[in-house]
Amino acid sequence: MFSANEANRQYFRDAYRTGEHGWAVHEPSPYAVDFLHQLSSVTPNGAMLDVGCGEGRHSIAAARTGFRVVGIDYEPLALRRARSFTKSHGIKGIRFRVADVLDMPFRDACFDVVLDYGCLHHQRKTDWPRYKADILRVLKPQGYYVLSVFSPRFRFFRGATRNWHIAYGAYRRCFTREDIRNLFATDFTVIRMAEEKGDSGGFWHALMQRR
Repeated sequence: MFSANEANRQYFRDAYRTGEHGWAVHEPSPYAVDFLHQLSSVTPNGAMLDVGCGEGRHSIAAARTGFRVVGIDYEPLALRRARSFTKSHGIKGIRFRVADVLDMPFRDACFDVVLDYGCLHHQRKTDWPRYKADILRVLKPQGYYVLSVFSPRFRFFRGATRNWHIAYGAYRRCFTREDIRNLFATDFTVIRMAEEKGDSGGFWHALMQRR
């Protein structure tokens, strides 16, 4: 019988194999792009880590904004697609590698920016301390953290009585503004936070700086 983490991995393995996953493949979030443009002026040619990068859409957006990018994902098929797309389109400045956000193979304080679009909301609450500890470990002092997570307005949570569920093996959790502040306020200053609404929305997007 699969453990919870193994079931999560199997869900993403199947999603990338079939292409039936429901998220954009190449178009980055305009909220994340806006944050990246803002950060490019304060961390020119900075090093950025994209955790749970999938097919690489936000890694590519960051590289086009001037960052030196490392994108990680624990699903090799997603990274093969990311490498194929960047090679065929002549996109430079990105390294993709297989890695787990809960055990990242990087030295301390090596990134100016860490971006997480849609990774944290698949991590169980018991894993949050490991997740946050490794984000802090690889992020430079005064570095920046870009986070996008499900809000209660996301289609799977509208009208729901609890803030998490499991579907097809995948764990998902939604966050309120207060949840984000409570989780990160000890270590980060929230610079901007915006809620993406509408039928295709249901996300909180936050830009934070390490204290």
